[in-house]
Amino acid sequence: MYLDNKLTSIRTSARKNSRLIVNHLAETKISRSTVNKMATCELCSFCGAKENLTKEHVIPKWTYEGSTEKFFITNINGLDQTYNKTTVPACSECNNEKLSSLELYLTKIFSEINLPTEYFNNEDLSHIIRWLEIIDYKFQVLNAKRTFLAHKEKGYIPDLADTPLLILRESVNYSPNKAVAEIRRSLKRLTIKDKSQHFNSLTIFETKNKGFHFFHKMDDFIFIEIPQHKIALFYFYKTTFKTLKSGQRAAEKIIDQVY
Repeated sequence: MYLDNKLTSIRTSARKNSRLIVNHLAETKISRSTVNKMATCELCSFCGAKENLTKEHVIPKWTYEGSTEKFFITNINGLDQTYNKTTVPACSECNNEKLSSLELYLTKIFSEINLPTEYFNNEDLSHIIRWLEIIDYKFQVLNAKRTFLAHKEKGYIPDLADTPLLILRESVNYSPNKAVAEIRRSLKRLTIKDKSQHFNSLTIFETKNKGFHFFHKMDDFIFIEIPQHKIALFYFYKTTFKTLKSGQRAAEKIIDQVY
């Protein structure tokens, strides 16, 4: 019941303040106008609050055991970015109470499951899906806030220096409007309570790998491997499947190509 109340609060806040949050990102981060580039005000990415802001890790620290050496490489400029320094703004209530409650729940069920002999119930699956959708949304916010700055090989590029990474992605065809629509779609997912139609979009593996692994295509799919719990997750954000088996086959095909 405690977690349900927290999740209800996240859904309600996101639904109530979605226009405020998305418009703020569009006007202060994605727009290239001189006036808007000067804007420095930050909002909580989940409820729009301006006070008591903290840094919410895009990839929760417990998944990679807080290692400051873990990093990913963006597909825009080839520059390394450590997980530990990859954060988005969130108020202390959303960060330390609501999101932390969900993550504590997940670490508990991950540590207790024995995948060869049992599987998660529908409530657990819903919470896992919501958590993965939250990660996608945080990446949307991150890439709206983060600018190109420089390329690993070509260095500083003045014409792109103030351009958010989000609108440089090929999947949105360099369009600010499409980038904003993708943020809005990602945030809207967080407001939906019933995740049952997406159960077949989630594939859960037992893993014996020793290292943390992760790859993600915004608004499309995510793979995250958490060795301390011997579990790996693959989730399609938009694609749904008639059977769990068909979802697994699609996930395995991408994993074979990327991993």
